[in-house]
Parts: sequence; structure tokens; C-alpha cells
Amino acid sequence: MWLYIWLGVAAAALVIEFLTSELVSVWFAGGGIVAMVLAGAGLDWYFHVPAFFVVSLLLMLSLRKLVMSKLNNKTEKTNAESVIGKEFILLTPISFNTAGSIKVGDVIWTADTENDGDEIPAGATVIVQAIKGNKYIVTEVQK
Repeated sequence: MWLYIWLGVAAAALVIEFLTSELVSVWFAGGGIVAMVLAGAGLDWYFHVPAFFVVSLLLMLSLRKLVMSKLNNKTEKTNAESVIGKEFILLTPISFNTAGSIKVGDVIWTADTENDGDEIPAGATVIVQAIKGNKYIVTEVQK
């Protein structure tokens, strides 16, 4: 009887994992398989029930971080972030406490420097260093 209970636990954990794909229940499938083997070997319930919990917990604690890092290693840049490091022509000048603008594709973006005192004339080539709020932080390309 315990053999079928653990088979059901392992199968249910796998089905739940396939439905959610959040790495929540797959560990219980591993524990269920170990408990099923112990139950199939004829051991009493007080061996395979704790084994289920111990194996499930060990799998979760030791492998979840590793598996999540392998699955989530692809971070896509947003459209705004994709222009960091690229050069643009400054459309309007940047002066003391006044932001300029650059054209990225068909969109005009506010561009400013990291320091309020920096000035960059219109028509200068700038490179995008970062995004701060809704502004691109730029520096002038020295020729």
C-alpha cells in the first residue's frame, strides 16, 4: 500500500511542477521516489516517511539555488537599457541645471550629465553611460 502512496506523491509533485514550473514541488518527487524504494524494500513506515521529508528537504536546500541560477541566467535588457554604451548626437545643449536631448530611434529622450555643472554643446557626440529615472546620463566623446 505504501508503495502506491509514494508513487502517487511523486507523480502529483511532478504534475504540480509541470503546471507551475516554479521549482516548488519537484523536490518532493525525489523524496517520494526514495520513500517508494524503501517501501518497496519492505521497510516499515517509520523508515520511509522520515526519509521522504529528509530527502525532499536536502534536495530543496542543496539544489534549488543552483538550478534557479541555471534557469534564470538570461536577463534581457529593456529597450532603454539597450542603448547604454552607444553614441548619439546631442540635439539640444546640456548646460547648468538644464538637460539636453538625444534621439534614440524615433524617440527623443532627455539627456543629462552626472554633474550639474558640466556643459555639452548641441551637435556634440555623446555616449550613454546610464539611466537615471527617465533620463539618459551621458558624457561627451572627446575627439
